[in-house]
Amino acid sequence: MNCTKHFRRFLAILTALACLFGRPVPAHALFGVGDEVFDPTMYASQLQQLQQETATVTNLAQQLQYAIKNTTGGGAGVWQSNQNLLTNLGNLINQQEGLSYTAQGLTQRFQQLYPGYNTANTAGVQSPQTTAETTLNTLNGALASAQAQAQDFQTEQASLQSLELRNQTAAGRLQAIQVGNEIALAQVQQVQMLRQLVMAMMNSQNVAAANQVNSQVQSSLEAQALFSAPPSAGIPDIFHDAPPPPQP
Repeated sequence: MNCTKHFRRFLAILTALACLFGRPVPAHALFGVGDEVFDPTMYASQLQQLQQETATVTNLAQQLQYAIKNTTGGGAGVWQSNQNLLTNLGNLINQQEGLSYTAQGLTQRFQQLYPGYNTANTAGVQSPQTTAETTLNTLNGALASAQAQAQDFQTEQASLQSLELRNQTAAGRLQAIQVGNEIALAQVQQVQMLRQLVMAMMNSQNVAAANQVNSQVQSSLEAQALFSAPPSAGIPDIFHDAPPPPQP
């Protein structure tokens, strides 16, 4: 709207100048007798008016240029989605054959791996060796996820340098606003990366803690089963099968 208003005013001034200076205004001789004469004061006044109108037109032209710059885009497009990277980071633990937060049926798999080795229900329970291997693979996958984030630093740095260049060369208000929006999107992206790293760390810590608790429960149940089991066949019970003491 402002650009249209300035442009119309600019055209109106040019039209007025054309009407005013399209042809010279003659000055007649005194008492209406004689030929036309040159009146220097009239032309001096017209020259002064022309200078004022020229300054006004120049000012309006500058305002139009500023308005065009402030409404010209071109500072967007640096930010790109990193959804594929986030998905790959979450799947790295699965690729290492660990127990990842991205796994389907996570709760069921966790219960199978770390059931406390309840002797009353051992259906589907993994062996202690399998459980230990899964725990180690999970820790290894968490390290691989952190390494993949570190390897992406070079790409992030290139994006930041591009944003800085666009910030320095912004020609108008709109371009500066667009660069600011791009920076805000990059900040949100970094928060997502940090959340993924925290989730990977929680994943590995929980699996390691579950393996430790599971091992303790297993040892306790095995000890209880050993003391409560009946004596095996062929092995005498030293308390019941021993002969009675001799009578005095």
